[in-house]
Amino acid sequence: MREGPWEEIAQFGKKIVSSGLTSSIFGNISILREGRIFITATGSMLDELDSSTVIDVDLKQPCEDDRMASIETCVHRAIYLGTGNTAIIHTHSPYAVALSILEAETIEPIDSEGVLLLGEIPIIKGRLGTDMLARTASLALKSHKACIARGHGVFAAGNSLRDAYTAACMAEHSSQVRYLVRCYPEGRGRGLDQD
Repeated sequence: MREGPWEEIAQFGKKIVSSGLTSSIFGNISILREGRIFITATGSMLDELDSSTVIDVDLKQPCEDDRMASIETCVHRAIYLGTGNTAIIHTHSPYAVALSILEAETIEPIDSEGVLLLGEIPIIKGRLGTDMLARTASLALKSHKACIARGHGVFAAGNSLRDAYTAACMAEHSSQVRYLVRCYPEGRGRGLDQD
């Protein structure tokens, strides 16, 4: 039997917090089902979600229930309307956020898995919950699995929450590896070109 939307979202909320991708009330999760967006409520703890903290909103346009949903609902809506994705995870992953401040336009993974499975991670502009962030995230996720809002956090998308979670984990892992290599001036770049 298929899980209900809130149960599936709650499962990944626990995974996101336990893996250190976000903490406290930061981040949000949504899935698209039958033309409706199911998204975490504003201010909800992602590891304590229940049926009252997942809000059902309209896909096509803002609606009355948007006021209870995450402030990033407009971003999720734009991503769904602009891409073929059906699941989104937004985290405040520390290494990805740090690198989004340090790097110029993209984060280029240097770990083998990141290079092979993720590719470059665009750094996008836009304050949280704004139309600009909605536009830039939607555009970036047309051709990438994840993007990072500068100084804010990762938006990862896929055809399932599992896909989006994997992309969010990969974005943070690749960001962490790149950050740690940057912090080690004596060995910077050594061995990266070896087969």
